[in-house]
Amino acid sequence: MTCSSSDDGAIEEPQSGEIDQALVGTWIGTIDGGLGEAEIVIDLKSDGTMSGEGADSPYCPLNAKWEVKESSFIAKGNDTCDGTAVTLTAPYSQTELKGRWNASSGNTGTFSVKKE
Repeated sequence: MTCSSSDDGAIEEPQSGEIDQALVGTWIGTIDGGLGEAEIVIDLKSDGTMSGEGADSPYCPLNAKWEVKESSFIAKGNDTCDGTAVTLTAPYSQTELKGRWNASSGNTGTFSVKKE
């Protein structure tokens, strides 16, 4: 989601929420932050892993683990540019995830995706 010169290592936190199968699938929308607004495609898999990337996006692709915990969607992982840790959070919804992201590099922003 964000490119930086910081290599903060992989996030290896155990998941304590649940994998809601209703969220599995492709989600399309936008991401916004210090690099401007860009399109993003997020693929949530049934094993709790996800990938996120945009076409012609200045934001780095992301590999993460996702879960639903306390009525929130939470994804934590690392970008594929230099391993920067990234967290996405949004209120739980089966049709639209609209929330915030932050990176260990200090970059932050918003995202809004709808299930296809």
